[in-house]
Amino acid sequence: MSHLGRLKRKLGLQGDKEVMRGSHKLLKRMRRDHLDVLQNIEFFLIKRYEEDGTIDDRLVSEALKAAIDNVIPQDERAASIKGSLQGIREIRSDVPDDIWRDGLRTILQSVHRRSDLKPGSTYYLDFVSEFIP
Repeated sequence: MSHLGRLKRKLGLQGDKEVMRGSHKLLKRMRRDHLDVLQNIEFFLIKRYEEDGTIDDRLVSEALKAAIDNVIPQDERAASIKGSLQGIREIRSDVPDDIWRDGLRTILQSVHRRSDLKPGSTYYLDFVSEFIP
């Protein structure tokens, strides 16, 4: 195993293999063709994070997975985030469903790349906050 691989494993930053599958191609395509969709989702997540300091990367991940799979998250705050994401989806009705899901999947992959997903961890949210006005 490479030094970087060992470091990622030690830090818990490997990410869910199912979530990370095909992540580079998807990220590249979404950034190139649908950056506005990614920005809409991330802007919303950061605003929720600013409003509620109890939101962490783990809750964001749970909400995104639930939105992708169209299920109800166990955590009430994750369910609230998912519900609000559905509101954003209605506003962006011009975006095809598959592109919207790819946008959610891309953001989820970013969460998994940047965070250890431990309760209270906000590595992803803090990183993205730097780019949101």
